[in-house]
Amino acid sequence: MSHFSTGQLNQLGDKLEVAGWSAKDVANLGQASVECLTEIRLSLNKSDIVRAVEAGETELWLHEDQKTGWMPGWKILAYLAGNKLLDGCADLDELKAIQAKGIGFFRRHGFSGKAIVGWRGVRAGGVPYLFEGDDVVVLGWFRLDDGWGAGDPGLRRK
Repeated sequence: MSHFSTGQLNQLGDKLEVAGWSAKDVANLGQASVECLTEIRLSLNKSDIVRAVEAGETELWLHEDQKTGWMPGWKILAYLAGNKLLDGCADLDELKAIQAKGIGFFRRHGFSGKAIVGWRGVRAGGVPYLFEGDDVVVLGWFRLDDGWGAGDPGLRRK
């Protein structure tokens, strides 16, 4: 049983028809793997972080105090929020989209050797980040009270 409304399903059907999708295409979509559907969903992310990274529209951001030492994550988060910088930061879904692109993408864009932080993805005191582990991109979680240094930049849009 679907939790989507009839209106949502009709809207989706109308958009797919306009885009040239056939009934067979929709049947194939219904038979796709969860991994494939997850990749499609992430590719529809309105901010399209992968495209932004590829176009050079992002930066690895550090608070000034991180460049020469350590500081607690809650202070970094407060700085980002207080200076209206948080909206430009990556969130959890965007980190997952980067993770789905694989280790080649991660290395090619200078993320290797760092913990790439998604400050807009903070949940219950946890901060999501990506790092390289055994030739794969791994999603991990820091705590806001952890110490953050030069190897822990936030991913932001310029």
